[in-house]
Amino acid sequence: MANRTSKEQRQKQARLARQKLIGALVLGVLVLNGLLGYWLYGILVTDVQDRRLEAAVQAQTEQRAQPLQDYIRELRQRVAALAAEPATAAALQGSTEVRQSAAEAIAARIEHSMAARLIPVGSARVERDHPAPIRFAELDLIRRAERRDNHLPELAKVDQQWQLHVIEPIPPSADEPVEGTLLVTLNDTGWRSLLDAASKSLGRTELHQQIPGSNPLAVYLSGQGEGGAKHSVAIPNSHWRLSFTASPELVAQTRELPTLWLLVLSTTTIGGLLLAWFSGHMIERRQRQSARPIQVPGAARSGGKNADAQDEHGEEEIGMINTLYQNQDILDLDVSDEDEDILALDQAPTKTAAADATQAGQSGPSIPEGIFRSYDIRGLADTEITPELAEHIGRALGSEALDHGETDMVLARDGRTHSPVLAEALRSGIASTGCNVIDLGTVPTPLMYFATHHLSETSSGVMVTASHNPGSYNGFKMIINGVTLADDAVLDVRSRIQRQHYHQGEGETRSHDIITDYIERIFSDVALVGAVSLVIDAGNAVPGVVAPRLFEELGCDVTPLYCDLDGTFPNHDPDPTQEANLQDLIAKVQEVGADLGAALDGDGDRLIVVTPQGRIIWPDQLLMLFARDVLGRNPGADVLFDVKCSRQLNQLVTSYGGRPIMWKTGHSHMKSKMIETGALIGGEYSGHIFIKDRWYGFDDGLYTLARLLEIITLRDQPIDDIFAAFPILPSTPELKIPVQDDQKFALVERLIAEGDFQSGKPSTIDGLRVDFAKGWGLVRASNTSAALTLRFEGETEEALNKIQQLFKRELLKIDSQLQIDF
Repeated sequence: MANRTSKEQRQKQARLARQKLIGALVLGVLVLNGLLGYWLYGILVTDVQDRRLEAAVQAQTEQRAQPLQDYIRELRQRVAALAAEPATAAALQGSTEVRQSAAEAIAARIEHSMAARLIPVGSARVERDHPAPIRFAELDLIRRAERRDNHLPELAKVDQQWQLHVIEPIPPSADEPVEGTLLVTLNDTGWRSLLDAASKSLGRTELHQQIPGSNPLAVYLSGQGEGGAKHSVAIPNSHWRLSFTASPELVAQTRELPTLWLLVLSTTTIGGLLLAWFSGHMIERRQRQSARPIQVPGAARSGGKNADAQDEHGEEEIGMINTLYQNQDILDLDVSDEDEDILALDQAPTKTAAADATQAGQSGPSIPEGIFRSYDIRGLADTEITPELAEHIGRALGSEALDHGETDMVLARDGRTHSPVLAEALRSGIASTGCNVIDLGTVPTPLMYFATHHLSETSSGVMVTASHNPGSYNGFKMIINGVTLADDAVLDVRSRIQRQHYHQGEGETRSHDIITDYIERIFSDVALVGAVSLVIDAGNAVPGVVAPRLFEELGCDVTPLYCDLDGTFPNHDPDPTQEANLQDLIAKVQEVGADLGAALDGDGDRLIVVTPQGRIIWPDQLLMLFARDVLGRNPGADVLFDVKCSRQLNQLVTSYGGRPIMWKTGHSHMKSKMIETGALIGGEYSGHIFIKDRWYGFDDGLYTLARLLEIITLRDQPIDDIFAAFPILPSTPELKIPVQDDQKFALVERLIAEGDFQSGKPSTIDGLRVDFAKGWGLVRASNTSAALTLRFEGETEEALNKIQQLFKRELLKIDSQLQIDF
C-alpha cells in the first residue's frame, strides 16, 4: 500500500515538473519568437517600405527638377544666342536710343520677359524706379558677367514677387574681350508654373537659391511634407536646389503588407510550440525512469526491516532528483556589497558627466589660459583655437544653456578661412549635449545677437569670430539666456571644459535665414526722408554679406568697397579704428562724391564714419550726436560710455539734461551695464555703439549706421556741418605699448599703486584714468592683444603733450624696458 502511494506521488510530481517545464519552454518560445518577429519585421517590412519610400521620393524629386533643369538650360541658350547675334553687338555700340530699341525687340522675343537691357562695359548704374530695378545685387551680377566670372541666373525679390535675371557677356565667346552684357529679366510665370503642375498631395516641394557667400533663400514652397522622407537635388546651371518631402499619402502608397512576415512568424511559432511539447514529454519520460527504485539483488525477496530501509532509500533518491529541477531566483540569494557592484543589482541613479570624470580621474583638454579673456575667447587659429577646443567649447556652452532652461542655441560664423571648420566642430559639440542648434551661417555678429531676441526658441547663441583681429586669429563671442558672457562667466566655460561637466544627448540642427528677418526689422524701424550716397568698406569681412543689401533697401545709393568675402583680408585688416585702414575709404568717398563713408570691423559690431572732407568721426564724437538725439526725446536718460571717451561727451550729456555714466571698456561689460542702468544709448571709443532706444541694446554697427543716416536726412545738413557743432579737443587715437601678455595686468596694478600723478584725480574703473584740470590720460591692459592701451586728451596741444610725458615718466619707472613712442 505504501509502495502504491509512493508511486502515485512520484507520478504526480513528474506531471507537475512536466507542466512547469512545458510552461517555461512555451514562454521561452514566445519570447524568442517575439524577438525574431521584431528583427524580421525590420528586414521584411520596415526596410522594404523604407526603400520603396526612398525610391518614390527620389522619383518625385527628379520629376519636379527635370522641367526646371530644361527650362534654365533652354533659357540660357536662348539669351546666349541673342547675345551672339551681330545686330546685338552693333546695337551695343550705338546711342542710348538704339540700345533701348534693340533691347525692347529682344525682350519681345522671350516669353515672360519683363525687360531686356544692353549694357556697355562699366556703364551699369543703379536704377530703382524701373519695374525690373537694378540694385546692388544686379550690379554685382553685371560686373561678374563683365569679368566672365560666375554669372548664373539669379532670382531677386521685388515687391513680394520673384524676378529672374539671365545675363550673358557680349560677345559670348571667351576668346574675345567683353564689350558689354545682355541682361534679361523675366517674371516668375515660367518656372513657377512648372512646379505648380506637380501633385501637391504627394509631398512638399521647396526651391532654394544660394548665391556663394550667402545663406540659402527659400523662393518656392508648396504642399505638405509630414511624411519625413526627403530628397534634394541641385539644378544645373543655376544657384537653385530643389527639395521634396513625402506626405502621408505617399508614405501610404509605399507601405509594405506584412504577409511574408506573418507567414514566417506563424511557422516558427507553431514549430517552437511543438518542440516545447515534445521536449516536455521526453523529459517527463526520463524523470519516470530515473525515479524508479534502485533494485538491489535479493532485496525484493526480503521483508520487514529491509523493505522499510529500501523505501527510505528510494524517498531519499527522489528528493535529490527533485532538488536538481527546482527553479531558484538569483534575487533570493544573499549578495554581498561587493557582489552588488559586480551584478549591478543595486543600480544607482545615472551620474553626471562631472562625477564620472572625477571618479575616473579624467580631465579636459589642455587649454591655453590666455585665450579666455575678459569678454570673449580669442587666440591664434590652428595653434590655440583648434577644432578640438571648439568642440569642447560647444559642449560647455550647450550644457550651460541647458542648465539655464534653454533648449536651443543659435550659431553663426564670420568669413575667416578657418571659421567654417571651427563652426562645424562647435555645432557638433553643442548638439552632443542634447541642445538643438539653429545655424545662421555666415553673418555678422549683430545678426547673431538679433536672433537671440527675435527667435522664440532661444535667448542663447555663439559667434565664431575674432572681430577686428588679423586673419590669423579666431575666437568665440557667447551669450547665454540673454546675458553676454564676461569675466568669471568666460572662465566658467574653461572650468567646465576641464571638468568635462557636460550633458549628453542628441540635439537637432536646422538652418535659418536671419538676414531677411533682420533687414525687414530695420526697414520697419528706420525711415530715411532723403536720398543718401554711401560708400561701405567691409574690409572683405562678413558685414559685406549684409550691408550693401540693407542700405540699398533703405533707399541709399551704395558704393561697395571691399565687400567681397575674403577671409585673408587682402586689402587691409578688418580694424577700422586704425587710421591707415581708413585711407582707401576716404579716397573712395571723395572719388564718387558720396555723402559719407562707413567702415565696419571684421564681424560688424563696430562702426567708424568718414566725411566728404576726409574727416574721421571717432565713436565718442558719434555718441555725442546720438546722445543729443535720444535726450531730446527722453530727458534725464542715462548715457553710458567707456573710459577711453572724450571728457567733452560727459559735458554734453550733462548740458542736455542726461546722466553721464563712465564704465569699463568691453562690449560684454557695456551690455551688462546697459541692462543694469536702463541706459538708452551707450558707446565705446573702439566703435561699439549700443542703442536701446527702439532697438535691443546690443552693439550693432549696421543698425547704428542706419540710425545715423536717419538723423542726417532729418536734419538735411552735410555731415561735416553737423559734426562741426561739436567741440573737439586735441587728443590722440588709441596708442599701444607692446608687453608680455602675462605681464600687462600686473604692470597696470603697479602703476596704480606706485604712480605719482601729482594733483590728478585717478579712476580705476578699468586700468588707470587720471583727470586733470586741462585734460586726462589713460592706461589699461588690452583685453584683445598683448599690449597696454593708452589715450590722452588736453584742452591745448601743450597740455596734451605734458600729460603724455607724465604718463611716460611713470611707466618707465615701473619698467624701463617699455618701448614708448611718444
